[in-house]
Amino acid sequence: MDLPGPGQRSRELYPNPVQKIQVAVLPAGATSWTTATLDQGPIGGVAITQFVPVGVDAQGNITAAWSMWDGAKHVVKTATKPKGGAWPAVAVKVSSAEDGIFPVLSVNARGDAGVVFAISPYTSTVGSCAPAQAGTCALYAFRSGPNGAWTALSNVSETMSSSVGYISGPQVALDANGLATVIYMGYGIESAREVSPGSWTVPASIIQTNIAGASYMSSDLAVDASGNAVAALSIFDPTPGVDRASVWVARGTSGGAWSPAERLTDPTVPVDAYATRVAVAPNGSLALVGWIDHYHGVAQVSKLTGNLDQVTNLPGSFWSKAATIGRSTAFSSFQEVMALDASSDVVGSTAQARALWKSSKSGTQINASGYSQ
Repeated sequence: MDLPGPGQRSRELYPNPVQKIQVAVLPAGATSWTTATLDQGPIGGVAITQFVPVGVDAQGNITAAWSMWDGAKHVVKTATKPKGGAWPAVAVKVSSAEDGIFPVLSVNARGDAGVVFAISPYTSTVGSCAPAQAGTCALYAFRSGPNGAWTALSNVSETMSSSVGYISGPQVALDANGLATVIYMGYGIESAREVSPGSWTVPASIIQTNIAGASYMSSDLAVDASGNAVAALSIFDPTPGVDRASVWVARGTSGGAWSPAERLTDPTVPVDAYATRVAVAPNGSLALVGWIDHYHGVAQVSKLTGNLDQVTNLPGSFWSKAATIGRSTAFSSFQEVMALDASSDVVGSTAQARALWKSSKSGTQINASGYSQ
C-alpha cells in the first residue's frame, strides 16, 4: 500500500461501522458456547448501543430482545430459540413506528414474555405514546407462551412532554400467570401493575424524595410467582456534608398496592451505596436487596424480615441489618457491578440466593457468595 504524502489522503477504504446483535448459548451438557448474530444495522445518527436482555423458560426456550437503529428510529425486536432448535432467520418486530430504546425483557417459567421500553426523548416520530400523544412514555407488549404472537403496544405510564421531562429506565417482571409489574423513572420511581390481562392500575409514584438535586440510579425490580414485588434503587443526596447515595426500597402486592418507601442505609454514616439489586424467590419465602458500598469497598445484602404479600403503614424496619458478604469495587474505580438472584427448591419450602459482584482490590475479579434459607 502506498502511504499518503503530506497534504494527501489515503486511498484505502474502510467498511462502514456495523452494530451487531449477538447471543451466546451454552446448552445443557455442552462444554462450549455457540454465538449467533441475530441482527445488525448501521451506526450513525442518534444510534444508541444497548444491552440485549435474554430470558430462558423452564423448557429451555431462549428469548432475546433488542433495539436496532434503522437509519431513522430504533426498532424493538425479539427472537426465540426453541430448545434444541435454531434462532429464526427473521426477528419479530415488537414495534415498527415507535422510536423505542433500552428494552427490558421478562420471561416466566411457562414461556410467557413481556417487553417494556421507553420512547426516545429525541424521537422524530409523533404520537407513539398511545393514545396518539407526542412525548415520552413506557410501552409494553406481551407474548403468551414461547410460540405466541406479541400483543399490540400498551402505554403503561403517563405521557411526559419534553417541556416537563421524559420517561426513562422502564423495567418489567412477570409472575407465574403472565401478569406484569412495571416500574420506570417519571416523577420519582413509578409503577403500574397488570391486575388482569390487559387491565392496569393507574401509574403511581412508589419511591420519591424531596431532596433538592437528588439523582436516582440503578433501579431494580423482582416479583414472586404470585406477583408480589420488590423495587429498590440508589438515591444520591448532594446536600453539603452528605454527598453520598442511600438505598431505598418498596414492596408491592399482586393487587398493585405498595408499602411506603423505606431507606435501608443510614445517611448519617459514611455509606455510599450503588449498583442496587433485588431478588425474590418464586415461592415468596425470600426477598433480598443488595448493593455496593462504594465508600468502604464492600458488597452488602439486606433480607426481608416481614411478609412479602403484606404492605403496611406501621413504623419500623421490615429489612434486616445489612450483611457484608465480601470486598467489592475499590473507591474511585471505574464502575460498580452487582448481580443478585434467588430461587425456590423443587419442594418449595426453602429458598437459595446467589450474589455476584466485581472487585478491583487486587486486580479486576468477579466474586460470588451463596445463601441458603
